Amino acid sequence: MDAGFTVAPGQPIRFGCHAPLSGPMAMFGEIAAAAQALFAEVNAAGGVHGHAIELIVGDDRYDPAATPGVVERLLAEHALSGFLMCVGTPPHLTVIDRLTAAQIPDLAVVTGASSMAEPARPNMFVANVPYEANGRALGRHVAGVACVGAITYDTDFGRDWIAGFAAGLGRAPECVQWLAPGEPIEPAVERVQASGAAAVLAVVRPEQEAQAIRHAAGRGFRPRWLVGFVDGLDAMLGALGEGIVGSHWLHMAEGADSPAIAAHRALMARRAPRSEVTGTTVGGQALAELTVELLRRAGPSPSRSAVLAALDTFEKGDWRSPLMRVSPRKDRRRPVIFGEVALLRLTAGAWVEAL
Repeated sequence: MDAGFTVAPGQPIRFGCHAPLSGPMAMFGEIAAAAQALFAEVNAAGGVHGHAIELIVGDDRYDPAATPGVVERLLAEHALSGFLMCVGTPPHLTVIDRLTAAQIPDLAVVTGASSMAEPARPNMFVANVPYEANGRALGRHVAGVACVGAITYDTDFGRDWIAGFAAGLGRAPECVQWLAPGEPIEPAVERVQASGAAAVLAVVRPEQEAQAIRHAAGRGFRPRWLVGFVDGLDAMLGALGEGIVGSHWLHMAEGADSPAIAAHRALMARRAPRSEVTGTTVGGQALAELTVELLRRAGPSPSRSAVLAALDTFEKGDWRSPLMRVSPRKDRRRPVIFGEVALLRLTAGAWVEAL
């Protein structure tokens, strides 16, 4: 495809996306559903500079073997301005060099992995705060605790988190339990308890984090819990979740009285009534709002190069969606637009900022 591709006046701006609409990771397909809901509202109001925005999603089931075929089909069948909100590190690593070589905008990739944030790629940026930055913020939060444990996956994802956590602590955690895929978490909890840890970081799937906290409580083990994923923990844990600390760049749906969250619920009820409102859908709308602002700055009939040039205008951090806790700020050294997080504490069923 032509790297200088330009959208004609009045024509829709189309983005492609690979995402898991089926399979065990299908929950993350809700990112695209929420984005499409926001774009439908914008289009109904006239679009951006007279252009409707379309997000065309191909289901790769979070299977890296399927992703290249999905991307090539989208490129062959649609006149795309770029790719938007593609989901997951392993799938996207199979196509990132292809998109970079063709200078195709690759926007808001849903990952925080260091393998995606380094080196700088002028055509792309990641949507999430790098995992290391999240870990660093949580490590600083418990740096004064004498014995700290951690439970995460024995993968690049887990190693990113632990590297950041150790940097924030100023030392290696005293006890780290590495899990293989599918390995039960209960024995790891018991080993961390035996180490005497007074604070524990759990960075696994949300349901595993909840199971770790439940299992620990059943054994009388109540450390200061830190978590990598906050979405859904209130519903899974109830009173057991009180005081858990996590980190995020978004306002979360649970228990929030934010007008922006109320407006998000109303949007989803109108445009995507089958989708459950979660932090995942909040993120999808927030990234869609970022896309709308990016296209507004790119000007009428934007070329791909104009879209990429508009990214640089976010360097000052002078714009923020009401759904965001931190402002997007383009980093010229690496493809990151959210470089910091807010620490959150689960308090009476709501995620509030933890000072």
